[in-house]
Amino acid sequence: MSNRVAYATALGASVALAAYVITSRFAEGLRRTLRVKTNVKKLKGILNRYSGNPKVLLYFVAGDDESGESWCPDCRLATPVIYSMVDKQGYTVIECDVGDRPTWKDPDHELRKSEKFKLTGVPTLMKWGRGAATDRLDSELETCKTTDDVEVFVRAFLGRHQ
Repeated sequence: MSNRVAYATALGASVALAAYVITSRFAEGLRRTLRVKTNVKKLKGILNRYSGNPKVLLYFVAGDDESGESWCPDCRLATPVIYSMVDKQGYTVIECDVGDRPTWKDPDHELRKSEKFKLTGVPTLMKWGRGAATDRLDSELETCKTTDDVEVFVRAFLGRHQ
């Protein structure tokens, strides 16, 4: 009889431990930030894929130059700050490369002309829901001179209710 009690106790402890591990990993997954990189051509399909996700951020940035870094100094300043602030917050960040400098500077760029996006500059960060932007942070990011400036704007942006 005591072997059965010991077995039942051990089994109960194992089940409890397994449930804790599964719950912890699930909760960790909910907090994990997913970074999805795309370009203008693939953007529509990516947005469709994540349309049901309530925590989608759409981040428009300038493409990399020959050195492998963004040609846009504002993007180089803002990007690491934004990602550090949304880390482990459960966001899906869809990062869309607007193209090289000549492509982006073209006044007929598709994202400038689009009624859905109406981009005027990069970087631009949007909260995305139900097929449209519900909030945006754009020209403010272009005025930032320091990482502290970026943090102030992004913190306020993330704190606003949709």
